[in-house]
Amino acid sequence: MTPKTENFHQYFFASCPKGLEDKLEEEIRSAGVERANCKNGGVQFCSTYLQALEIILTSRIASRVFHEITFFKIRDERDIYTQALKHGWAEIFSLRQKFKINTLLDFEAKEKFKNSIFLSQLLKDAIVDQFRQSSGERPSVDTLHPDVSFLLRIEKRRDGDGFQANIFLDLAGQPLSNRGYRRGIRFVAPLRENLAAGIILNSDWNSDKELFIDSMCGSGTLLIEAALIKGKIPPSYLRLFDFLERKRRSWAFLAHSWYLKDQKIQIDFKKLANEMSTMAKSGLKNLSSHFFHGYDISPQALVTAKESIKNAHLPYNVINLKMMDAVNLKPPKNEDGIIVCNPPYGERMKEEDDGCIEKLYHDYGENLKKNFKHFRAYIFTGKPELRKNISLQTSKRTKLFNGNIECRLLRYDLF
Repeated sequence: MTPKTENFHQYFFASCPKGLEDKLEEEIRSAGVERANCKNGGVQFCSTYLQALEIILTSRIASRVFHEITFFKIRDERDIYTQALKHGWAEIFSLRQKFKINTLLDFEAKEKFKNSIFLSQLLKDAIVDQFRQSSGERPSVDTLHPDVSFLLRIEKRRDGDGFQANIFLDLAGQPLSNRGYRRGIRFVAPLRENLAAGIILNSDWNSDKELFIDSMCGSGTLLIEAALIKGKIPPSYLRLFDFLERKRRSWAFLAHSWYLKDQKIQIDFKKLANEMSTMAKSGLKNLSSHFFHGYDISPQALVTAKESIKNAHLPYNVINLKMMDAVNLKPPKNEDGIIVCNPPYGERMKEEDDGCIEKLYHDYGENLKKNFKHFRAYIFTGKPELRKNISLQTSKRTKLFNGNIECRLLRYDLF
């Protein structure tokens, strides 16, 4: 029998961009979760279902939130099939639902098992065969639009005795970083929304009173995430509006058996969702137009930024946009704050070979020295060696990852 969910503590795993695990743990603990531990690429925590759902709604850093279904020790591939065959998969999802499986391996597991697709296949076979044994029928696989998604995570055991296989159920469905305000926009943004939020949370920006300037704003992601932080607007707000007002299935868990079978968790989540929606609408209404300024040399980037801001339901005058070359930029007001940017670093700039990027970093640094005294500057770059072209002393360097690219968030105190 499936236990009641309201007070039943279970294990979950929230994934995030590498380097942001500590910020994600802070968010999870702020939701009242006492048992949380950073792992590579996320945070494992023990909580009630409702607390996990609150994290889905409120985390600016998480990419996905998974519920741990089962775990077991393995020594070779065959153990995955034999161990998974013992689990009651019909309690997790029904024959009418389609499913998919992703597999992640740590470094030692990659050395041992090589082929993650084959491991996913073994788990799929176990699930299908278990259904056949119990009902005579099997569910279907759908890798594009599944009703239920599983994550098989394999890592070396701490005691060195074989490997640990953990099977998780994806509660989010679409990545939580997909806020919704970039929906339908063709411009390829270099930053995921949760990484942009992590960059801001790793700065020392005082959102109550300081300016926030993005000198190379692109599609406006850093500006929008900063506005959401200042307004204390839950990052899930657009999905909340869809769920409450348009009756859309905004998260995968809404179709999961454990949720559909528990009326109390449905009532509690609906109450939580209404509270968050009210908070979001209040935050959007009360945002000031004083704090946010975005600049870019590209007219198309500014058109895209305006479209993103509109999609985000932000008041039209909250973020001030202007076409301007960052190397000639001056503060818009006689006030202090932070100036951030994610400049091109080769992958998006073909002129790298003729020194264009090096010159950009140098000239940008010179402009910071000349015009932004008393500001703090933050540069997020996938080529940390380019900082040598800036004749300023970094006061802090934070390692973060943009996908598989190792990056640095560089801080400069300007006097």
